[in-house]
Amino acid sequence: MEYVGEHLWAGTLGEAFVYLAFSAGVLSAVSYFLAERHDSTEWKKLGRFSFIAHTIGVLGMVSMLFFMIFNQYFEYHYIWQHSSSDLPLRFIFSCFWEGIEGSFMLWMLWHVILAGILLKTVKSWESPVMAVYMLVQVFLGSMILGVSILGYKLGSNPFSVLMREHPDFASLPIFQIPEYTSVLDGRGLNPLLQNYWMTIHPPIVFLGFASTLIPFTYAIAGLWRRAYVEWVKPALPWTFFGVGILGTGILMGGAWAYEALSFGGFWAWDPVENASLVPWLTLVGAGHLMLIQRSKGVSVLSLFIFTCVSLILVQYSSFLTKSGILGETSVHSFTDLGMTGHLALCLIALVVLSVGLIISRYKEFPNAEKEESIWSREFWMFIGALILLISAFQIGYSTSFPVINKIFGTELATPSNVHEYYNRWQLPLAIIVALFVSVGQFLKYKSTDPKTLIKKLSVSLSLSIVLTLVFALSLEISNAFILGLTFTSSFAVLANLDYLLRILNGNLKKGGSSIAHVGFGLVLLGAVISTSQQEVISENTSLFDVTKLDDGFTNTENILLMKDDTLLMGTYFVSYRGKKKEGHFIHYQVDYLAQNSEGELDSVFSLFPFIQLNPRMGNVAEPYTKHYLDRDVYTYIAYAEIEDRKSEEKGSSHEIEVGDTIFSRSSFIVLDSLNRFPNREGSNLREKDMALGASFSVYDVNTEKHLMEPLFVIRDRRLTFSVPDSVRSAGIKVFFDGIDPEKQKFKFRLLEQDDAKKEFIVMKAIVFPYINILWLGCILMALGSFLAVFNRIRKK
Repeated sequence: MEYVGEHLWAGTLGEAFVYLAFSAGVLSAVSYFLAERHDSTEWKKLGRFSFIAHTIGVLGMVSMLFFMIFNQYFEYHYIWQHSSSDLPLRFIFSCFWEGIEGSFMLWMLWHVILAGILLKTVKSWESPVMAVYMLVQVFLGSMILGVSILGYKLGSNPFSVLMREHPDFASLPIFQIPEYTSVLDGRGLNPLLQNYWMTIHPPIVFLGFASTLIPFTYAIAGLWRRAYVEWVKPALPWTFFGVGILGTGILMGGAWAYEALSFGGFWAWDPVENASLVPWLTLVGAGHLMLIQRSKGVSVLSLFIFTCVSLILVQYSSFLTKSGILGETSVHSFTDLGMTGHLALCLIALVVLSVGLIISRYKEFPNAEKEESIWSREFWMFIGALILLISAFQIGYSTSFPVINKIFGTELATPSNVHEYYNRWQLPLAIIVALFVSVGQFLKYKSTDPKTLIKKLSVSLSLSIVLTLVFALSLEISNAFILGLTFTSSFAVLANLDYLLRILNGNLKKGGSSIAHVGFGLVLLGAVISTSQQEVISENTSLFDVTKLDDGFTNTENILLMKDDTLLMGTYFVSYRGKKKEGHFIHYQVDYLAQNSEGELDSVFSLFPFIQLNPRMGNVAEPYTKHYLDRDVYTYIAYAEIEDRKSEEKGSSHEIEVGDTIFSRSSFIVLDSLNRFPNREGSNLREKDMALGASFSVYDVNTEKHLMEPLFVIRDRRLTFSVPDSVRSAGIKVFFDGIDPEKQKFKFRLLEQDDAKKEFIVMKAIVFPYINILWLGCILMALGSFLAVFNRIRKK
């Protein structure tokens, strides 16, 4: 069959760019390797030329994929899978990196952009650094080749798979139509990604991932050349650039979760979140060890380990998310495309390269001149780096339970309360790290006079104690670890602010690290207060038992609001005013009111939590938050009816089991049991009629319980009919229409009177106190990191 309207040229051109990028990357890596091996200028020139060709290939394939998404070429499986004709233009970028192939392309794009900058500064390190750099780039490029070698498929190519050739869709009738492209529409973007944060968060995270490659390449180049210390100076700015960018990306992910997800918070200890956090922790440790090496000298073994492990953990993060192994434990992970072995092989190659070089060169590593003094900056920075490594190990180990189970056949499982599990380990470690951040900048390299140190810290220490007491008394904090972290994080903020203003005289150019440490302290302080003291204010005061609606609901946390009713909730009164549908979104208006001095209710604010409709992937509830300077009021819909109820004439049919519930606008109708000997009075049944009663408990708006028992009747062994029963006060009538023996379910029909059909929602509301401290800390931590990088570049 000859198909009409397909854009085969686009896929062919995209494939050509993929092959160009991969082959030129291989040539560049080999050329730079030979340039270093033979100290050859000619090989170096060829390495540069092939890198330029590689860059053209990467830019070309990225541009083509964007072009195909923008022009809706749904005949290609990748475009169909991640886009649709009704998708708003602002989410086109999210379509690009939603899939595995697009995320690898984004990663490679950042690599070529960073490499373009690196080549202007790398100077004499070009050959070994770029050889390693391009090797890793080749690994990534192999993930999108989509070619078969000896029966093994190498990667997945988004340009090569047409919908009509895809094994899951090739037999569909639509592909028997020559002009199928004119009627084909895409599946659409995951509703969780249809958020402005997901337009900017993934690129920043992948830029952070990409930036970890540069310190790694310098470390491998240092091992290669036996220049065990010299590589640190050029790698240092790039390391803190990676710290700043990756940290910013991770915090953006927290902001997205807070703004768009309904788990109630900014950090869920999700495995994919953890997989990004772990390499950031080791990269921070690597950066601080580099500072020690630059100023005094440190064990180069630890320096190489931290730097190499950071990139290996980034690659391990990619393995976890893209292999599909986290599919049952994370909402962020990709499905398995059969690339698990390929991803594992690339990861193992990096581990072998790093470990092999470190072991082979270990005996040549220079020793530290002498043991560090316990009162020296370098001693405590080294201990701090080790604490970060312990923290990273605990998170990484727990996140790897699915991998461990897969390899060893174990059944390790993270406890159901992941917050309690991780906090039990991470809170003590965070207290220690915050204490080091408080004291570190006041310590001098080599040695510090203890009396002078205490004198310099006395003001900030005293203010921290006072501030901790204020928080403890006003928020009624009694947990020792919460108090400890509140104190040390306050101390970190005040001590570093004191250092910036008093020691550095407010010089922002020199104060990048102090500003970053202030931000870090604020992040910890905001996190510990807002999460430990969060208050769920949506206790159910409606007299309806919401547990009958869903087992996951509790009357202490989920309030049921009938439309236009006003109920007390925490320090507010709340009223559900109705819903409004706009495109794929249904917005629910919830008014928050307060009682004035005259006892009347005044409107304080209105929130509009919404549900994003997606019939293919499921509807998604997104929260709405009222921001105050000292708190946030966070609200989301836990249950709502999407469509208006049908009229009485049509009614509604239900197939249920004993114990199940039918929901009407004004009541919950619970099937308690079946009665083989029902009450026949008033039913006009004949003596030989066989009747089965369905005993229901009906709970109305006032939680009053009513009993009803509709009958299913068999007459003369062939005629079946129902004798309905009703509860007038609830405006309902129920018919027992039959039995499905295969499903072992019972069929009922519910009729409701119009005046009894009152709309309702179930919602949850949480107050997060002082969460703005955390967001301010995020901004300052990123700003301080970039100021520190800028200052080091300027000095250089």
